[in-house]
Amino acid sequence: MTRAAASALCVLVGFYWLSVGGASQAGGGGFRVLVGIFTAIWIAAAVTPFVASKIGLAALPVFPVIALGFAVFAAVGPWILNQWVHADSARYAWVISHVDPCSSMGGGPGMLWVFGTSWIAAAGAFLYAATFPLTGPRLVGGIGLGIALLALTAAAMFPDPTVFARILGCM
Repeated sequence: MTRAAASALCVLVGFYWLSVGGASQAGGGGFRVLVGIFTAIWIAAAVTPFVASKIGLAALPVFPVIALGFAVFAAVGPWILNQWVHADSARYAWVISHVDPCSSMGGGPGMLWVFGTSWIAAAGAFLYAATFPLTGPRLVGGIGLGIALLALTAAAMFPDPTVFARILGCM
């Protein structure tokens, strides 16, 4: 039952990213690649609990570690994004003056959407990770992976904001 609920959340998040990629002309090439990666990850996460034992993947201890890492990233990532957008008024004006998805990042509805969808993704990933025995090494590995993803994201955002904006396709 827990894996079915985790799978349902993963499907929801996967379809969300699929609709983001298919809607309007949001973002450039980098953004479309990120959307494709996110969609593939969440759809794979939705299917894995049901097919892993059939194809011999059920015993792989890496799945809960990756899920926990993504959960940490999805739970904390929106705070970093919010800080990046609102760090100073010049950056805020610069970010919202670009095309989608950057133009919607400055306002309340856009950031609420980012926080809400990210936290749904985090809940799905946490729930999925909880369906496996979470040993000490798995917890450390998952949290470490999440921190590494957050550090990579922050490294792309803060030294030169144009790097992150180009990745999203805002420029």
